[in-house]
Amino acid sequence: MKTIIAGILLLIAVNVAFSDQLAWITEEQAMQTVDYLKENKVKYVILWCACCDNDTKMKIKVTRVFYKTAEGQTSYFEVWIEGKDKDGKKLKQPVDLAYVHIKKAGEWNCLGTIMGFQCDPCTKPFKL
Repeated sequence: MKTIIAGILLLIAVNVAFSDQLAWITEEQAMQTVDYLKENKVKYVILWCACCDNDTKMKIKVTRVFYKTAEGQTSYFEVWIEGKDKDGKKLKQPVDLAYVHIKKAGEWNCLGTIMGFQCDPCTKPFKL
């Protein structure tokens, strides 16, 4: 019984450790990220938390990217993505850069890693 409880607690700890790695960031990090996406004319992103159970890859056609202060905060910021999914459904939401992937050199790479921010996307670069 102790082994089962220990296993459950470990699973919970791992999920908490990987959640919101780069959701709230500094204004400088947010500005750098938005500038990078705009300067490199990133048209598509994949939103996918490889650390999360049953999370599926969602490819988004980006129409706008911006950052703003995180709700209820004064020192943390969020990067927001607006766009459409494969079915044309509109999306506008803040994103965790550890779980945003962009295409670079023929593979989808973690945006947080590309930006040089410390995170664990729980996946290596991948192809679709």
